[in-house]
Amino acid sequence: MGFKETWNEKILKHIVPPKTVEDEDTPSYFIPGALVTSLFFLWGFSYGLLDTLNKHFQNVLGITTTETTYMQVAYFGAYLVTSPIAGVILKRIGYKKTIVIGLLLYVLGALCFYPSAVNQSYGGFVGSLFTIACGLAMLENCANTYITIIGSRRWAALRINIAQGFNGVGTTISPIIAAYAFFDGDDSEVSNLDSVKWTYVGVGCAVFCIAVVFAFAKIPEFDEEAQMRAEAEATDSQVRRASMLSPHLWFGAITQFVYTGNQVGIASLFIFYATIVGGYTDEFSAKLLALAQMCFTIGRFVGAALMRRFKAEHLLAGYAFAAIVATICAIAVNTHEATYTLMVILFFESIMFPTNFALGTKDLGRNYKYGAPIMIMGVAGGALFPSLMALIKDHRNIHLAFILPLIGFVMEFIYGLWGCKWIKYVDENPSNDIEREITEDKPSDIKVEQHEK
Repeated sequence: MGFKETWNEKILKHIVPPKTVEDEDTPSYFIPGALVTSLFFLWGFSYGLLDTLNKHFQNVLGITTTETTYMQVAYFGAYLVTSPIAGVILKRIGYKKTIVIGLLLYVLGALCFYPSAVNQSYGGFVGSLFTIACGLAMLENCANTYITIIGSRRWAALRINIAQGFNGVGTTISPIIAAYAFFDGDDSEVSNLDSVKWTYVGVGCAVFCIAVVFAFAKIPEFDEEAQMRAEAEATDSQVRRASMLSPHLWFGAITQFVYTGNQVGIASLFIFYATIVGGYTDEFSAKLLALAQMCFTIGRFVGAALMRRFKAEHLLAGYAFAAIVATICAIAVNTHEATYTLMVILFFESIMFPTNFALGTKDLGRNYKYGAPIMIMGVAGGALFPSLMALIKDHRNIHLAFILPLIGFVMEFIYGLWGCKWIKYVDENPSNDIEREITEDKPSDIKVEQHEK
Protein backbone atom coordinates (compact mmCIF):
# COMPACT_ATOMS: atom_id res chain seq x y z
CA MET A 1 0.00 0.00 0.00
CA GLY A 2 1.40 3.40 -1.01
CA PHE A 3 1.70 6.45 1.19
CA LYS A 4 -1.45 8.07 -0.26
CA GLU A 5 -3.54 4.95 0.34
CA THR A 6 -2.14 4.59 3.86
CA TRP A 7 -3.03 8.21 4.61
CA ASN A 8 -6.57 7.91 3.28
CA GLU A 9 -7.47 4.50 4.66
CA LYS A 10 -5.61 4.26 7.96
CA ILE A 11 -5.05 7.83 9.07
CA LEU A 12 -7.47 10.42 7.64
CA LYS A 13 -10.60 8.56 8.63
CA HIS A 14 -9.45 8.60 12.27
CA ILE A 15 -8.63 12.33 12.29
CA VAL A 16 -11.86 13.95 11.20
CA PRO A 17 -14.27 14.91 13.98
CA PRO A 18 -16.97 12.32 14.75
CA LYS A 19 -20.27 12.64 12.93
CA THR A 20 -23.22 14.14 14.72
CA VAL A 21 -26.95 14.06 14.08
CA GLU A 22 -26.69 17.55 12.57
CA ASP A 23 -23.72 16.63 10.37
CA GLU A 24 -23.91 13.31 8.62
CA ASP A 25 -21.20 14.09 6.06
CA THR A 26 -17.53 13.55 6.81
CA PRO A 27 -15.77 16.93 6.76
CA SER A 28 -13.53 17.56 3.77
CA TYR A 29 -10.41 19.67 4.25
CA PHE A 30 -9.70 20.40 0.59
CA ILE A 31 -12.10 23.34 0.17
CA PRO A 32 -11.42 24.80 3.64
CA GLY A 33 -7.70 24.42 2.98
CA ALA A 34 -8.05 26.24 -0.34
CA LEU A 35 -10.03 29.06 1.29
CA VAL A 36 -7.48 29.44 4.07
CA THR A 37 -4.66 29.43 1.50
CA SER A 38 -6.26 32.47 -0.15
CA LEU A 39 -5.54 34.42 3.04
CA PHE A 40 -1.80 34.05 2.41
CA PHE A 41 -2.23 36.18 -0.72
CA LEU A 42 -4.04 38.82 1.34
CA TRP A 43 -1.29 39.63 3.82
CA GLY A 44 1.37 39.28 1.12
CA PHE A 45 -0.42 41.97 -0.85
CA SER A 46 -0.68 44.19 2.22
CA TYR A 47 3.00 43.75 3.08
CA GLY A 48 4.08 44.55 -0.49
CA LEU A 49 2.19 47.85 -0.43
CA LEU A 50 3.91 48.76 2.82
CA ASP A 51 7.39 48.69 1.29
CA THR A 52 6.45 51.15 -1.45
CA LEU A 53 4.58 53.41 0.99
CA ASN A 54 7.90 54.08 2.74
CA LYS A 55 9.34 56.03 -0.17
CA HIS A 56 6.03 57.64 -1.17
CA PHE A 57 5.41 59.07 2.31
CA GLN A 58 8.95 60.40 2.42
CA ASN A 59 8.32 62.24 -0.87
CA VAL A 60 4.91 63.65 0.09
CA LEU A 61 5.27 64.33 3.82
CA GLY A 62 8.96 65.21 3.88
CA ILE A 63 9.86 62.73 6.63
CA THR A 64 13.24 61.05 7.18
CA THR A 65 14.12 57.47 6.29
CA THR A 66 14.06 56.57 9.98
CA GLU A 67 10.59 58.09 10.40
CA THR A 68 9.24 56.07 7.48
CA THR A 69 10.13 52.90 9.37
CA TYR A 70 7.62 53.82 12.10
CA MET A 71 5.09 52.11 9.85
CA GLN A 72 7.07 48.89 10.12
CA VAL A 73 7.23 49.32 13.89
CA ALA A 74 3.43 49.65 14.10
CA TYR A 75 2.72 46.98 11.49
CA PHE A 76 4.95 44.27 12.91
CA GLY A 77 4.72 45.38 16.52
CA ALA A 78 1.03 44.56 16.31
CA TYR A 79 1.98 40.89 15.90
CA LEU A 80 3.76 40.95 19.25
CA VAL A 81 0.69 42.44 20.94
CA THR A 82 -2.03 40.50 19.15
CA SER A 83 -0.59 36.99 18.69
CA PRO A 84 -1.02 35.82 22.32
CA ILE A 85 -4.58 37.17 22.30
CA ALA A 86 -5.24 35.49 18.97
CA GLY A 87 -4.07 32.17 20.39
CA VAL A 88 -6.56 32.38 23.26
CA ILE A 89 -9.39 33.45 20.95
CA LEU A 90 -8.54 30.67 18.51
CA LYS A 91 -8.62 28.08 21.28
CA ARG A 92 -12.01 29.31 22.52
CA ILE A 93 -14.02 30.00 19.35
CA GLY A 94 -12.20 28.04 16.65
CA TYR A 95 -10.67 28.83 13.28
CA LYS A 96 -13.66 30.17 11.35
CA LYS A 97 -14.81 32.87 13.79
CA THR A 98 -11.24 33.98 14.48
CA ILE A 99 -10.61 34.37 10.75
CA VAL A 100 -13.74 36.51 10.32
CA ILE A 101 -12.69 38.75 13.24
CA GLY A 102 -9.25 39.17 11.68
CA LEU A 103 -10.72 40.10 8.30
CA LEU A 104 -13.04 42.70 9.83
CA LEU A 105 -10.14 44.31 11.68
CA TYR A 106 -8.33 44.50 8.34
CA VAL A 107 -11.34 46.24 6.78
CA LEU A 108 -11.51 48.76 9.64
CA GLY A 109 -7.82 49.65 9.28
CA ALA A 110 -8.04 49.98 5.49
CA LEU A 111 -11.02 52.35 5.66
CA CYS A 112 -9.19 54.50 8.22
CA PHE A 113 -6.69 55.35 5.47
CA TYR A 114 -9.30 57.69 3.98
CA PRO A 115 -9.40 60.28 6.81
CA SER A 116 -5.65 59.90 7.32
CA ALA A 117 -5.00 60.80 3.67
CA VAL A 118 -7.45 63.70 3.70
CA ASN A 119 -5.68 65.22 6.72
CA GLN A 120 -2.19 64.10 5.57
CA SER A 121 -1.70 62.68 9.06
CA TYR A 122 1.29 60.38 9.25
CA GLY A 123 0.24 59.33 12.75
CA GLY A 124 -3.15 58.37 11.34
CA PHE A 125 -1.50 56.17 8.74
CA VAL A 126 0.60 54.48 11.41
CA GLY A 127 -2.52 53.81 13.51
CA SER A 128 -4.39 52.45 10.49
CA LEU A 129 -1.56 50.07 9.67
CA PHE A 130 -1.49 48.90 13.30
CA THR A 131 -5.20 48.01 13.06
CA ILE A 132 -4.65 46.16 9.78
CA ALA A 133 -1.75 44.27 11.30
CA CYS A 134 -3.83 43.23 14.32
CA GLY A 135 -6.24 41.61 11.89
CA LEU A 136 -3.41 40.00 9.94
CA ALA A 137 -1.88 38.62 13.15
CA MET A 138 -5.13 36.78 13.83
CA LEU A 139 -5.22 35.50 10.24
CA GLU A 140 -1.62 34.29 10.37
CA ASN A 141 -2.17 32.43 13.63
CA CYS A 142 -5.14 30.66 12.07
CA ALA A 143 -3.87 30.06 8.55
CA ASN A 144 -0.33 28.89 9.31
CA THR A 145 -1.56 26.50 11.98
CA TYR A 146 -4.46 25.16 9.92
CA ILE A 147 -2.38 24.45 6.81
CA THR A 148 0.35 22.82 8.89
CA ILE A 149 -1.93 20.37 10.71
CA ILE A 150 -4.55 19.34 8.10
CA GLY A 151 -2.38 16.64 6.60
CA SER A 152 0.50 14.30 7.25
CA ARG A 153 3.14 15.66 9.61
CA ARG A 154 5.73 14.32 7.17
CA TRP A 155 4.76 16.93 4.58
CA ALA A 156 3.93 19.81 6.93
CA ALA A 157 6.88 21.97 5.78
CA LEU A 158 6.14 21.29 2.11
CA ARG A 159 2.45 22.08 2.56
CA ILE A 160 2.99 25.40 4.31
CA ASN A 161 5.67 26.44 1.79
CA ILE A 162 3.21 25.89 -1.07
CA ALA A 163 0.54 27.91 0.75
CA GLN A 164 3.05 30.64 1.59
CA GLY A 165 3.94 30.75 -2.10
CA PHE A 166 0.64 32.57 -2.64
CA ASN A 167 1.81 35.06 -0.04
CA GLY A 168 4.72 35.71 -2.40
CA VAL A 169 2.34 36.17 -5.33
CA GLY A 170 0.55 38.93 -3.43
CA THR A 171 3.85 40.52 -2.45
CA THR A 172 4.95 40.44 -6.11
CA ILE A 173 1.82 42.05 -7.50
CA SER A 174 1.38 44.81 -4.94
CA PRO A 175 4.60 46.78 -5.70
CA ILE A 176 3.65 46.85 -9.39
CA ILE A 177 0.24 48.27 -8.53
CA ALA A 178 1.84 50.68 -6.07
CA ALA A 179 4.40 51.89 -8.64
CA TYR A 180 1.58 53.11 -10.89
CA ALA A 181 -0.97 54.00 -8.22
CA PHE A 182 1.40 55.94 -5.95
CA PHE A 183 3.93 57.31 -8.45
CA ASP A 184 1.46 57.37 -11.40
CA GLY A 185 4.27 56.55 -13.83
CA ASP A 186 5.91 59.92 -13.08
CA ASP A 187 8.14 60.61 -10.09
CA SER A 188 7.10 64.30 -10.13
CA GLU A 189 3.42 63.56 -9.41
CA VAL A 190 3.68 62.97 -5.68
CA SER A 191 2.03 66.10 -4.26
CA ASN A 192 -0.96 64.38 -2.63
CA LEU A 193 -2.14 61.10 -1.13
CA ASP A 194 -5.34 60.59 -3.13
CA SER A 195 -3.96 57.44 -4.76
CA VAL A 196 -3.17 55.92 -1.36
CA LYS A 197 -6.62 56.83 -0.06
CA TRP A 198 -8.56 55.17 -2.86
CA THR A 199 -6.25 52.16 -3.11
CA TYR A 200 -6.92 51.21 0.51
CA VAL A 201 -10.64 51.92 0.26
CA GLY A 202 -10.75 49.46 -2.62
CA VAL A 203 -8.72 46.90 -0.69
CA GLY A 204 -11.03 47.30 2.32
CA CYS A 205 -14.12 46.63 0.20
CA ALA A 206 -12.51 43.52 -1.34
CA VAL A 207 -11.52 42.15 2.08
CA PHE A 208 -15.06 42.72 3.38
CA CYS A 209 -16.34 40.50 0.55
CA ILE A 210 -13.84 37.83 1.59
CA ALA A 211 -15.08 38.09 5.18
CA VAL A 212 -18.64 37.46 3.98
CA VAL A 213 -17.48 34.35 2.10
CA PHE A 214 -15.78 32.98 5.22
CA ALA A 215 -18.82 33.81 7.36
CA PHE A 216 -20.90 31.39 5.28
CA ALA A 217 -18.17 28.85 4.47
CA LYS A 218 -17.75 25.58 6.36
CA ILE A 219 -14.35 25.50 8.08
CA PRO A 220 -14.23 22.28 10.16
CA GLU A 221 -12.00 22.02 13.20
CA PHE A 222 -9.10 19.56 13.25
CA ASP A 223 -8.08 17.09 15.96
CA GLU A 224 -4.28 17.30 16.21
CA GLU A 225 -4.06 14.58 18.86
CA ALA A 226 -6.09 12.17 16.72
CA GLN A 227 -3.74 12.84 13.82
CA MET A 228 -0.71 11.90 15.91
CA ARG A 229 -2.38 8.73 17.21
CA ALA A 230 -3.60 7.65 13.78
CA GLU A 231 -0.21 8.13 12.15
CA ALA A 232 1.46 6.23 14.98
CA GLU A 233 -0.98 3.32 14.63
CA ALA A 234 -0.52 3.24 10.85
CA THR A 235 3.26 3.17 11.12
CA ASP A 236 3.53 1.06 14.31
CA SER A 237 5.38 3.82 16.11
CA GLN A 238 4.86 5.48 19.47
CA VAL A 239 3.35 8.92 19.91
CA ARG A 240 5.51 11.60 21.49
CA ARG A 241 4.30 15.13 22.16
CA ALA A 242 6.86 17.92 22.33
CA SER A 243 6.89 19.99 25.49
CA MET A 244 5.90 23.64 25.41
CA LEU A 245 9.34 24.23 26.95
CA SER A 246 11.09 22.45 24.10
CA PRO A 247 14.17 24.36 22.83
CA HIS A 248 13.18 23.76 19.20
CA LEU A 249 10.06 25.90 19.77
CA TRP A 250 11.72 28.78 21.59
CA PHE A 251 14.89 28.81 19.49
CA GLY A 252 12.59 28.69 16.48
CA ALA A 253 10.68 31.73 17.76
CA ILE A 254 13.93 33.67 18.21
CA THR A 255 15.09 32.65 14.74
CA GLN A 256 11.72 33.68 13.34
CA PHE A 257 12.07 37.07 15.03
CA VAL A 258 15.48 37.65 13.48
CA TYR A 259 14.46 36.31 10.08
CA THR A 260 11.37 38.52 9.83
CA GLY A 261 13.56 41.47 10.77
CA ASN A 262 15.86 40.49 7.90
CA GLN A 263 13.06 40.17 5.39
CA VAL A 264 11.34 43.41 6.30
CA GLY A 265 14.56 45.38 6.70
CA ILE A 266 15.88 44.34 3.29
CA ALA A 267 12.57 45.02 1.56
CA SER A 268 12.06 48.39 3.26
CA LEU A 269 15.51 49.59 2.19
CA PHE A 270 15.39 47.99 -1.26
CA ILE A 271 14.22 51.13 -3.06
CA PHE A 272 16.72 53.25 -1.13
CA TYR A 273 19.52 50.84 -2.05
CA ALA A 274 18.47 50.87 -5.70
CA THR A 275 18.37 54.68 -5.84
CA ILE A 276 21.59 55.27 -3.87
CA VAL A 277 23.82 52.42 -5.04
CA GLY A 278 22.16 51.65 -8.36
CA GLY A 279 21.30 55.24 -9.28
CA TYR A 280 17.82 54.27 -10.49
CA THR A 281 14.60 56.34 -10.32
CA ASP A 282 11.93 55.70 -7.69
CA GLU A 283 9.52 54.25 -10.24
CA PHE A 284 12.11 51.89 -11.75
CA SER A 285 13.31 50.91 -8.28
CA ALA A 286 9.71 50.01 -7.32
CA LYS A 287 9.56 47.77 -10.39
CA LEU A 288 12.86 46.17 -9.42
CA LEU A 289 11.34 45.50 -6.00
CA ALA A 290 8.41 43.78 -7.71
CA LEU A 291 10.89 41.67 -9.70
CA ALA A 292 12.73 40.83 -6.49
CA GLN A 293 9.46 39.76 -4.88
CA MET A 294 8.88 37.56 -7.92
CA CYS A 295 12.24 35.93 -7.23
CA PHE A 296 11.05 35.46 -3.64
CA THR A 297 7.90 33.71 -4.86
CA ILE A 298 9.78 31.50 -7.31
CA GLY A 299 12.25 30.58 -4.59
CA ARG A 300 9.42 29.47 -2.32
CA PHE A 301 7.82 27.20 -4.94
CA VAL A 302 11.22 25.82 -5.94
CA GLY A 303 11.93 25.15 -2.27
CA ALA A 304 8.60 23.35 -1.88
CA ALA A 305 9.45 21.13 -4.85
CA LEU A 306 12.91 20.36 -3.45
CA MET A 307 11.36 19.31 -0.14
CA ARG A 308 10.07 16.19 -1.82
CA ARG A 309 13.69 15.09 -2.17
CA PHE A 310 15.47 16.78 0.73
CA LYS A 311 14.65 17.19 4.40
CA ALA A 312 13.20 20.60 5.24
CA GLU A 313 15.92 21.39 7.78
CA HIS A 314 18.72 20.54 5.33
CA LEU A 315 17.17 22.70 2.62
CA LEU A 316 16.77 25.53 5.12
CA ALA A 317 20.48 25.40 5.94
CA GLY A 318 21.39 25.36 2.24
CA TYR A 319 19.22 28.37 1.44
CA ALA A 320 20.62 30.22 4.46
CA PHE A 321 24.20 29.62 3.32
CA ALA A 322 23.41 30.98 -0.15
CA ALA A 323 21.77 34.05 1.44
CA ILE A 324 24.91 34.62 3.53
CA VAL A 325 27.07 34.71 0.40
CA ALA A 326 24.69 37.10 -1.41
CA THR A 327 24.51 39.43 1.60
CA ILE A 328 28.29 39.64 1.79
CA CYS A 329 28.25 40.74 -1.86
CA ALA A 330 25.61 43.41 -1.13
CA ILE A 331 27.86 44.78 1.62
CA ALA A 332 31.16 44.67 -0.28
CA VAL A 333 30.17 45.64 -3.85
CA ASN A 334 29.54 49.32 -4.69
CA THR A 335 28.36 49.27 -8.30
CA HIS A 336 24.87 49.59 -9.74
CA GLU A 337 24.86 45.84 -10.43
CA ALA A 338 24.96 45.27 -6.65
CA THR A 339 21.22 45.99 -6.59
CA TYR A 340 20.64 42.62 -8.21
CA THR A 341 22.31 40.82 -5.30
CA LEU A 342 19.26 41.82 -3.26
CA MET A 343 17.13 39.79 -5.66
CA VAL A 344 19.34 36.78 -4.98
CA ILE A 345 18.89 37.32 -1.24
CA LEU A 346 15.11 37.43 -1.59
CA PHE A 347 15.17 34.18 -3.60
CA PHE A 348 17.06 32.29 -0.90
CA GLU A 349 15.27 33.78 2.10
CA SER A 350 11.93 32.68 0.65
CA ILE A 351 11.45 29.36 2.47
CA MET A 352 12.70 30.52 5.84
CA PHE A 353 9.49 31.76 7.46
CA PRO A 354 7.21 28.80 6.65
CA THR A 355 9.97 26.25 7.27
CA ASN A 356 10.81 27.83 10.63
CA PHE A 357 7.12 27.63 11.54
CA ALA A 358 6.78 23.98 10.55
CA LEU A 359 9.97 22.92 12.33
CA GLY A 360 9.29 25.03 15.42
CA THR A 361 5.77 23.66 15.96
CA LYS A 362 6.65 20.05 15.20
CA ASP A 363 4.96 17.44 17.43
CA LEU A 364 3.12 19.97 19.65
CA GLY A 365 -0.13 18.01 19.36
CA ARG A 366 -3.06 19.60 21.16
CA ASN A 367 -0.96 22.66 22.01
CA TYR A 368 -0.51 23.77 18.40
CA LYS A 369 -2.87 26.66 19.12
CA TYR A 370 -0.58 27.77 21.94
CA GLY A 371 2.71 27.10 20.18
CA ALA A 372 1.73 28.83 16.93
CA PRO A 373 1.32 32.29 18.55
CA ILE A 374 4.83 31.98 20.01
CA MET A 375 6.20 31.50 16.50
CA ILE A 376 3.99 34.21 14.99
CA MET A 377 5.10 36.66 17.68
CA GLY A 378 8.49 36.41 15.98
CA VAL A 379 7.02 38.51 13.18
CA ALA A 380 7.55 41.45 15.55
CA GLY A 381 11.18 41.37 14.44
CA GLY A 382 9.96 43.41 11.49
CA ALA A 383 9.35 46.29 13.89
CA LEU A 384 12.98 46.45 15.05
CA PHE A 385 15.33 45.67 12.19
CA PRO A 386 14.10 48.27 9.63
CA SER A 387 14.63 51.07 12.15
CA LEU A 388 18.08 49.81 13.09
CA MET A 389 19.07 49.42 9.44
CA ALA A 390 17.70 52.89 8.64
CA LEU A 391 19.70 54.40 11.50
CA ILE A 392 22.89 52.80 10.20
CA LYS A 393 22.05 53.99 6.68
CA ASP A 394 21.38 57.58 7.85
CA HIS A 395 24.47 57.85 10.09
CA ARG A 396 26.98 55.65 8.22
CA ASN A 397 26.08 54.16 4.83
CA ILE A 398 23.59 51.77 3.34
CA HIS A 399 26.16 49.00 2.79
CA LEU A 400 26.91 48.65 6.50
CA ALA A 401 23.17 48.41 7.22
CA PHE A 402 23.21 44.92 5.68
CA ILE A 403 25.46 43.56 8.41
CA LEU A 404 22.31 42.93 10.48
CA PRO A 405 20.73 40.62 7.87
CA LEU A 406 24.07 38.82 7.57
CA ILE A 407 23.97 37.97 11.28
CA GLY A 408 20.37 36.82 10.93
CA PHE A 409 21.12 34.42 8.07
CA VAL A 410 23.93 32.88 10.12
CA MET A 411 21.34 32.16 12.84
CA GLU A 412 19.08 30.55 10.23
CA PHE A 413 21.95 28.31 9.13
CA ILE A 414 22.53 27.19 12.73
CA TYR A 415 18.81 26.53 13.31
CA GLY A 416 18.54 24.41 10.16
CA LEU A 417 21.56 22.28 11.04
CA TRP A 418 21.08 21.90 14.78
CA GLY A 419 18.49 24.04 16.56
CA CYS A 420 15.37 22.48 15.04
CA LYS A 421 16.51 19.00 16.13
CA TRP A 422 16.73 19.91 19.83
CA ILE A 423 13.27 18.67 20.78
CA LYS A 424 12.29 17.99 24.37
CA TYR A 425 9.36 15.61 24.77
CA VAL A 426 7.03 15.67 27.75
CA ASP A 427 8.02 12.20 28.92
CA GLU A 428 11.63 13.33 29.44
CA ASN A 429 10.79 15.65 32.36
CA PRO A 430 7.08 15.53 33.26
CA SER A 431 7.45 17.66 36.38
CA ASN A 432 8.39 20.66 34.26
CA ASP A 433 5.72 20.15 31.63
CA ILE A 434 4.01 23.51 31.29
CA GLU A 435 1.22 21.84 29.34
CA ARG A 436 -0.40 20.80 32.62
CA GLU A 437 -1.19 24.43 33.33
CA ILE A 438 -2.75 25.28 29.98
CA THR A 439 -4.38 22.04 28.83
CA GLU A 440 -8.08 21.77 28.15
CA ASP A 441 -10.50 20.69 30.87
CA LYS A 442 -10.95 17.32 29.20
CA PRO A 443 -7.60 15.53 29.30
CA SER A 444 -6.31 13.93 26.11
CA ASP A 445 -5.88 10.19 25.94
CA ILE A 446 -2.80 10.45 23.79
CA LYS A 447 -0.28 7.67 24.23
CA VAL A 448 3.02 8.98 25.47
CA GLU A 449 6.26 7.08 25.20
CA GLN A 450 7.43 6.11 28.68
CA HIS A 451 10.85 7.08 29.90
CA GLU A 452 12.92 3.99 30.52
CA LYS A 453 15.33 4.14 33.37
